[in-house]
Amino acid sequence: MQTVYWETGWSGFTIDAVAKTAEVGRAAIYRRWPSKIELLIAALEQITPLHDPIDTGTMRGDLEELTRQLLSGYQSQPGLVALRVALDARVFPELLEPLTQTISASRFATTRDIVRRGIERGELPATTSVTTLLEMLTGAALSHILFSHQLAGTPIADSAYVERLVNMVLAAADSVSGR
Repeated sequence: MQTVYWETGWSGFTIDAVAKTAEVGRAAIYRRWPSKIELLIAALEQITPLHDPIDTGTMRGDLEELTRQLLSGYQSQPGLVALRVALDARVFPELLEPLTQTISASRFATTRDIVRRGIERGELPATTSVTTLLEMLTGAALSHILFSHQLAGTPIADSAYVERLVNMVLAAADSVSGR
């Protein structure tokens, strides 16, 4: 399923194309997924970029691990498929709600847990915005992957980058709170 979507995007993602690739009849696909949106949701649920729980015991460690998972996820075909869906959702609004429910939900849940623990331990100000923190990390990680000029599939294991990014995010959180 994800290969068809990866190659064609939403416009070319059809039940016929998936059935042909899977070498099954259309009826077999329709028995399991009554629409192409439900078929895509099922595929996205299998490839959600953040799937490993994060709790290293420190805010810094949690954010560094979150950043590593984001970088790793965006380097993979599933991560790039998720990005393609996000872009297609801007053109095809019927994708927006399923996208939010599948891809974004795990990121927000993971980040919300990290921020909550950081606030409880006094490592983050109580006013820290989960959304802004996640946007900072996700946006930077995605930009790093897209503009690093690395070949697809070439791992970017840059500990110094992860550390710099987390330092900036934590400094921004402290700065906004006035600590």
